[in-house]
Amino acid sequence: MHLITTKIKFRDIKNKLKDSTQNIEILFDKVNSLIKNYNNLKSENLDIKNKMNLLKNQNEKLVEDLRNSKLNYQSLKIGKCLESDNKHYVKKRIDKMIEDLDFCITNLSS
Repeated sequence: MHLITTKIKFRDIKNKLKDSTQNIEILFDKVNSLIKNYNNLKSENLDIKNKMNLLKNQNEKLVEDLRNSKLNYQSLKIGKCLESDNKHYVKKRIDKMIEDLDFCITNLSS
């Protein structure tokens, strides 16, 4: 009786070893696959970061261009206003600008 249980145990161990070898191979394949996926995602992440930095730089340039365009537009509006044939209107406009400047200077100095 003892011999039979020993053979059965040995057979079970042998079967488990076969299964463990297969499991190790499967695990090895899955780990390799995960490493490949990780490397792919890492390079994709780097590409996305580079694109994001490029878009950020383009956005900053566009914001600066917009700011400059607004300043140019304001200058153009003032220039057009000063070219007006109506001298009284131009004088009022200049007086208003001087008052605004005086107000700003007064607030800054206090």
